[in-house]
Amino acid sequence: MNKSTLTAAAAVGLALYFVYNKPWTPPSAADDYLTLIREQETLNGLPHNLLARLLEQESDFDPMAHNTRTDAQGMAQIVPRWHPTIHNPFDPNEAIPYAAKYLKRLYKNFGHWDLALAAYNWGWGNLNKLIGKYGNNGFEHMPEETRNYVTEILGDI
Repeated sequence: MNKSTLTAAAAVGLALYFVYNKPWTPPSAADDYLTLIREQETLNGLPHNLLARLLEQESDFDPMAHNTRTDAQGMAQIVPRWHPTIHNPFDPNEAIPYAAKYLKRLYKNFGHWDLALAAYNWGWGNLNKLIGKYGNNGFEHMPEETRNYVTEILGDI
């Protein structure tokens, strides 16, 4: 993968930034978690506000969020069967660092923040299959939920 190539999602996010040029700031629901979020963004080399914006998208910073359809749990909406090393996804002190490390790992694997976000939302395996079929040009073949997830987060940060 050519790391200098803008993928479709990154281009959309960049376009949204210049169209709206509104700086995103975490809502008050994030206040209790911002110190930990900032520490984890720095420790894991994540762009400023990326983890915070992801957590807003996933759960609106609700540590007790639970999607019973997918069994996604906690603020970072971690599915325990896919992430068996996390002990308590409902604990922000565990979930926030776990999500930051996982996002960093996804970025190292896929080489682009938009692809890392897509993998966080849709799954590592699903994204690998898509890239195998379309390369980095398969954005339009992702589920609409994933396309929206990526463009909304990147559009804000």
